[in-house]
Amino acid sequence: MTLFATLLIDRFVVSRQARTADGQGGWSQVWEDVSEVSGRLRPLTANERTVAQQEQARVTHVLYTLMDAGIERGDLVTGAGTVVEVIAVREPSHMGHHFEIDCRETQLAAEDVAS
Repeated sequence: MTLFATLLIDRFVVSRQARTADGQGGWSQVWEDVSEVSGRLRPLTANERTVAQQEQARVTHVLYTLMDAGIERGDLVTGAGTVVEVIAVREPSHMGHHFEIDCRETQLAAEDVAS
């Protein structure tokens, strides 16, 4: 296990929107859990938030995971007492090592959660 992997101390559930037929020719969208990953979530500093706002991005947290996380833009990630929406997935080193995932904290309405 690499030193980086030992820092990924929290478990996160990754959810993705899926269409479900309503039986009347229409559909509805619900969040379905697609995987569980190890990671570390940290809030952005005030300086990082200012830079993100200058780039017209609303980013509140960065999630660190290994490359095999399977997280995509638009996914919801739940864990460490927080629900975040994935804004962008970056591979900072381009070495196949890890992802830095820009996220925005969010809250889901009860009817948006899959049962």
